[in-house]
Amino acid sequence: MLISPTARWDFENSRRSGGITPVGELQVKYPVCARVLGPLTLALNNHNATPTAQKQRQLLALLLVRHDTVVPVTTLVEELWNDDPPRSAVTVVQTYVLGIRKKMAEQLGIGQAEVAERFLRTRSKGYSFDVKDCVFDLRDYQSMSEAARCAAKAGDDYRAVDLFTAAEALWSGPALVDVEGGIPLAAEISHLDHLRLTNIELRVEAELRLGRYREACPDLARLTMQHPLHERLQAYYMFALSRAGQRARALESYQRFSRSMQRELGLDPCQKLQKLHQDILAASDVSVSAMLNSRHAGYLIGWYSPEFRSARAEPA
Repeated sequence: MLISPTARWDFENSRRSGGITPVGELQVKYPVCARVLGPLTLALNNHNATPTAQKQRQLLALLLVRHDTVVPVTTLVEELWNDDPPRSAVTVVQTYVLGIRKKMAEQLGIGQAEVAERFLRTRSKGYSFDVKDCVFDLRDYQSMSEAARCAAKAGDDYRAVDLFTAAEALWSGPALVDVEGGIPLAAEISHLDHLRLTNIELRVEAELRLGRYREACPDLARLTMQHPLHERLQAYYMFALSRAGQRARALESYQRFSRSMQRELGLDPCQKLQKLHQDILAASDVSVSAMLNSRHAGYLIGWYSPEFRSARAEPA
């Protein structure tokens, strides 16, 4: 069984402090492994127990992405049948839940009642999946991303980059890539995709504040290809290329982006991106770095020169 980064950190911290906890004990403590950041996976005691029936997969996926909260039966019915449920919809939902519990009980060597008590719980007018005793990628992603945001706000960009990078490594593909979801699940997947992209942007900003311009360029080249109409990613890419001594490539990338905007949307890039392009074009290879720091680094990556910060701190 794969151990979550959180569990690995617990193991490393205990080892450094002298209280060694063998990895095998972590596997016993967390016998259930669930994943939604990629293909849907439910592993029990190192055995794959992911449902194969489509509607059962939808139900499990929705319960997992809304982990530790009650999902009403009405929402599960909407997920499975949209606005055309059968008369027996509530009974069928109960059957699907019982089927998941039965498989979990068999693999874990415990009774179905204990599964209902610890994991897949019946609540008032709904169900919830409790991940407290599970290795769960989404929970780890959320906790690491929040820690990364806190580190960035505190000015610790090194730690922020490390945490954002570790969080991103939990993804093995698009969220629930192998589950054909209904409207509720599609909304949750859209939220996860947006959250992932936002955290990637925050990580890139932290990297650029650290001056890792050359290192950021390959990643930004891929990201701008994956999101060809994303203006902020394009701005990061032009900024990084220019600071890495590749001003000509930055200008070329803008021209490609501008053509894509015109072709796909019939629009010009936003004013800030146009201004960034104009300033890079007007600068020289010698002056471009100072120009970017003074005119664009503040709003784009949250970096301000020491002179600017001291001027802001002076009383009027």
